[in-house]
Amino acid sequence: MYTDGMKRSFLLVSLIFAASVLPLAAQSNSVLDEFLNNEAADAGTALLLVAQAIGDLPDSASAEDALQWKDDQKWGRKVKLEKDDPVTSGQFHLALLKAFEIKGGMGYTLFASPRSAAQEAAYQGFIPGAAYVNHKMTPYEVLNSLSLALERQEEEE
Repeated sequence: MYTDGMKRSFLLVSLIFAASVLPLAAQSNSVLDEFLNNEAADAGTALLLVAQAIGDLPDSASAEDALQWKDDQKWGRKVKLEKDDPVTSGQFHLALLKAFEIKGGMGYTLFASPRSAAQEAAYQGFIPGAAYVNHKMTPYEVLNSLSLALERQEEEE
């Protein structure tokens, strides 16, 4: 689907952007390295990055802490995940939009499900192209969406 050149370019842009924007400076490099080496983004690390980006979890938190954080959220019951499960676009973007308190359209506001979150994320530009709710996200896609959310939050402040 992606050529090696496209992957390298995307990785370079993502890493530069992540290094300059993400407030994860103290996050262990080994966690990010392991995350980026996976073909599919694991739910525990993806949720950990979201929770740390908004300041809900400390830099020393683990993927298990992130799953507990998810379960403590009102929207958490709509996202059934284990630590090593691959995270889908719908699951991740529901967590992202809710965590960053990003407002959406009528469908998302009324239902706030993974399906409506994926559609809203695509509409708002967090997902390039069509919204496939069950698409297993890559670590690069997770970092890209997270970076866009942080960028938007920074613009609003």
